[in-house]
Amino acid sequence: MHVTHEDMGSFEFFLRAFGIRPVPFLARETDIASLDPAEADLVLILGGPMGVYEADTFAHLHHEIRFAERRIAAGKPTLGICLGSQIIAKALGANVYKGPRGKEVGWFDVKVTEEGQHTPVRYFDKSSGPVMQWHGDTFDLPAGAKRLVTSDKYENQGFSFEDNTLALQFHPEVTELKLERWYASGKCDMNECSTCPDTIRADAHKYGDTLRQRNRLFFTEWLSQVTPHLTDKHPRLENADLVDA
Repeated sequence: MHVTHEDMGSFEFFLRAFGIRPVPFLARETDIASLDPAEADLVLILGGPMGVYEADTFAHLHHEIRFAERRIAAGKPTLGICLGSQIIAKALGANVYKGPRGKEVGWFDVKVTEEGQHTPVRYFDKSSGPVMQWHGDTFDLPAGAKRLVTSDKYENQGFSFEDNTLALQFHPEVTELKLERWYASGKCDMNECSTCPDTIRADAHKYGDTLRQRNRLFFTEWLSQVTPHLTDKHPRLENADLVDA
């Protein structure tokens, strides 16, 4: 994690339902350089308010990028969300920068590409409803990566690299309650955003449960592909009850 209010969200529930014990840590309080990038069965790199290009101010970003480079090179399952997707893009040699079309904050449609339709990210296509966006930065598609998700505002919303690395610019993990914590944290100066807080709250109430179910389908399928040695022992989550937390 980069900040405590941007935690694993619904991902944590799904991991625990599979009997997988997540070990969260704050990047700024962790000696990342001392970690073995290939040790963990799965790594989730989550969101945060800083930019990859601010690594000289947030020194832990240098270590995270190097960690991601080494983990990807080792072929270990890695999922990046928002800032995490940008860290992965940077680790793969792509440029990360302020979005020229401004911030994208609120519930918006994304389109899954033809290539993405054959992957677990297909559950996020606009045909099933909008997803939650909260970012002002974007990135170029890394060499060798496959673009899986795009949107009208920013072309690169999700990509995969080889078999075990996945990056998503949007936030499939959010819940209605988690978003309230984001508002309280001052995550974003809402005056800089085109969508007002009341609209975001109303849309979270309208679309939040559906997004959580779509994320369940996505994450269950993706986990089963990249960590079959962990997930084959446990039932899938098709009928699991989800409780906001």
